[in-house]
Amino acid sequence: MSDALLLHAGIADRRMWAPQLPALAAAGHRAIAPDMPGFGDAALAPGIVDYVGFSADALDGPAAVVGCSFGGRVALELAVAWPELVERLVLVGAGLGAWDWSEATQAGFAQEEEALERGDLAAAAAQQAGMWLAPDATPEVRALTVAMTIRSYEQQLPMEEQVKAVWPQPSAETRLGDVAVPTLVVVGSEDVEDIVSMAERLAGAIPGARLETIEGAGHLPSLERPDELNRLLLDFLR
Repeated sequence: MSDALLLHAGIADRRMWAPQLPALAAAGHRAIAPDMPGFGDAALAPGIVDYVGFSADALDGPAAVVGCSFGGRVALELAVAWPELVERLVLVGAGLGAWDWSEATQAGFAQEEEALERGDLAAAAAQQAGMWLAPDATPEVRALTVAMTIRSYEQQLPMEEQVKAVWPQPSAETRLGDVAVPTLVVVGSEDVEDIVSMAERLAGAIPGARLETIEGAGHLPSLERPDELNRLLLDFLR
């Protein structure tokens, strides 16, 4: 049985992987899907938060590492900083730390921030769901995304002055040629243009990487188009 570490998006928590867990288990993979610090049920503690180190600690040995969005950034850093732990890498709508975001995306971030400043967590979360999910995402997927995002606000906002995130230096995004494992890059056709551009950059710069687009999916293909993502994952991990 091989291990697969699933790292969630910044607008989500471990619940975003619910459709993948039984499919992976049926194919003989032991799926590990933790809440990263500040998400879901994983509280933040004052001081330093090291998402890459947290992910390394979640593994007993080499594994396939699947990361979505923020989790994709963590997965990429893990593959460069701890190459002995990563056998295969899957980057789903992966984010990059240094990016010149488009005006449209920056406007979306500003709307979220305005709602948070008013203390309206529900409005901020609904704005994020509207920004990141495909227009035809089901009401159930939208409700779950809103709930997961609100939970992240509840965990993170009270601690934002007491916590500092640290990342490996130099960053993996400046060393994409050093990624030495089979890599699958996945992006939804309805994701924001910035993320599509990031996916193209990753697929073009990581040696041997393959780019797959899931038609109709936004930023969370695991929930929006689970059968298609499962097919890609199982084929790649086989």
